[in-house]
Amino acid sequence: MFGLTTTRRLRAELAAARAETARQRERAEQAEDRAATAEYNRGQALRQVAGLDADNRRLAGRNKALGEEISRLAEADPQYAAALETRLRRALTAAARYLAAYHQQKRRADRLQARHDQALGLDTAAIPSGQTWQQRREDTRGWVR
Repeated sequence: MFGLTTTRRLRAELAAARAETARQRERAEQAEDRAATAEYNRGQALRQVAGLDADNRRLAGRNKALGEEISRLAEADPQYAAALETRLRRALTAAARYLAAYHQQKRRADRLQARHDQALGLDTAAIPSGQTWQQRREDTRGWVR
C-alpha cells in the first residue's frame, strides 16, 4: 500500500516475468536453430557451386582444345578446301546471274512504263509545266490557295 507489495501481486509479476523469459528463450532457441540451418545450407550450396565450377573449368578447357583440333583438321583437309572453293564459285555464278536478270527486268519495266506514259499522253511538254498549277491558281473569290 505505502510502497509495500502484496504477495499476490508479487506472484503475478513473477509469473508474468517467467512467462516473458520463457517466450524470449523460445524465440532465441528458434533463431539459433534457423541460423544453424542457414549456415549448413550455405555450406552445402558453396560445396556444390565449387564442384560445379571445377567441372565447368575442366570442360571449358577440353572444349577449347577440341575446337582448336577441329579447326586444324578442317583447315588442313584439301577436300574441305576444294568443297569450299566449289561452293564459293557456285555462289558467285548465281549472284552474277541474279544481277543480270535484275538489270534485264529493270530495263523491261522502264520500257513498259515509258510506253504506258506515252499511251496515256503523259510524255508531252504540258505535263511538266503543269506540275505547279496549284501554286499559280487564283479562284474567282480572290483568295489564293
